[in-house]
Amino acid sequence: MSPCSESGSDPLASLPVHLNKTDLLGLTFEQLELALDHWGVGKGQAKRVFRGLHVKQQALTEIESLGRHAQVIAQHSEIAQARLVTAVKSPDGTEKLLLELYDGAQIEAVLLPMRRERYTLCVSTQVGCAMACAFCATGTMGLKRTLSAGELVAQVYQAFQYVQTKFNQSGPQDQKVLSHLVLMGMGEPLHYYERTRSALKVLLGQHGLCFSARKVTVSTVGLVPAMQRFSQDFEGRVQLALSLHAGRDETRQKIMPVAKKWPLALLKETLLKHPLPGRRVLMLEYVVLPGVNDSPEELDAVAEFCTGLRALVNLIPFNPFKNSPFRSPTEAEVLAVDQGLKQRGVPCSIRVTRGREKSGACGQLAIEGYA
Repeated sequence: MSPCSESGSDPLASLPVHLNKTDLLGLTFEQLELALDHWGVGKGQAKRVFRGLHVKQQALTEIESLGRHAQVIAQHSEIAQARLVTAVKSPDGTEKLLLELYDGAQIEAVLLPMRRERYTLCVSTQVGCAMACAFCATGTMGLKRTLSAGELVAQVYQAFQYVQTKFNQSGPQDQKVLSHLVLMGMGEPLHYYERTRSALKVLLGQHGLCFSARKVTVSTVGLVPAMQRFSQDFEGRVQLALSLHAGRDETRQKIMPVAKKWPLALLKETLLKHPLPGRRVLMLEYVVLPGVNDSPEELDAVAEFCTGLRALVNLIPFNPFKNSPFRSPTEAEVLAVDQGLKQRGVPCSIRVTRGREKSGACGQLAIEGYA
């Protein structure tokens, strides 16, 4: 599937496309109004259709009072699917979901239990990944394809339904809710930026499930042009997380091929221009790789990079995967990096490892661990 294109002659040319038809789940409310009007259904049906698709998650034929319009809409569009194949649970409560797309391609999403009956979903945006970061199992798969905007939305809805049906056994008093989204699963969310943007606008829109922008995080390895567009489109309301992982270009280029194109100086320049409303801060992700990025020189460079940025460094102990070139750090080694950065005036935290036993931890997603 190719990226979306725009044309001044066709009012629908800029809409998300899936299987050569309009990607219905990937349409914002305003885009749905435009499409329905163009198809002769009328924009007055938009609220009914949007609510049926995104709140009730119904098929077109199930939407009340839609009648013959359902067939007309179906002729012009497709409703993306992300079918749940299976789920595995780690001892810590983390659940990894294996989802299958229309063509048989599979992705993984991870449910992370939180306090107060809330769940975070780690969302995948691609089947595999083209970035080939050395510390990530997904990168060993290569890029198979990118999810459409509708498939990304369908993935979230499948997880939402899974939480509702699996955990809501005692009625409304015991509801457990999927409240947070982190686009940190398989793939680079900003690689095909238009698809991620469309999906986010649907998920954050007031007519659907209305996820809170402050509870959504988008991670990137540092694709500068897309980062700039993301800053303009969401104005800092959605959390931005940069995969930093090294404070020196030489080190970063060894473990992240994309760093050869976008050096740290350019990344910092871009981050300095990123809007940070209220008390919002930037998140800088840092996988601790013993003997690679934990030396005093590396930490000095990280501190220098952070100078002038309102940022928090999130330390991630490396999670092993098959044939990985690194070893996991000891608790003492992670604490040493934490203390070393704090001594250099860098705010940081240590991410608790979740789901490692079932290959569901950060950097481990590669369609494994279901046996």
